[in-house]
Amino acid sequence: MPPKTSSPSSLPAHHASSVASDSLTPKQAARLLNLSVSWLAKRRLEGNGPLYSKLLGAVRYDEATLRQWMKSQQRISTSGP
Repeated sequence: MPPKTSSPSSLPAHHASSVASDSLTPKQAARLLNLSVSWLAKRRLEGNGPLYSKLLGAVRYDEATLRQWMKSQQRISTSGP
């Protein structure tokens, strides 16, 4: 039998509200990153974009993680990785 998973209604109120307030939809994340929603979708498929979560099938991004990912993408030259 598969392990039980938490549903949003079974999360403590303080946890559910912090998850909701810190998580962004793909549209909100794209706006924050100044990228398109389709760019984010392609990167999810390829596995080389910002980290994301799926909550009951809905894709969500953590704002702090997105900001950290943006910083990790900084480069000083166009050559190299």
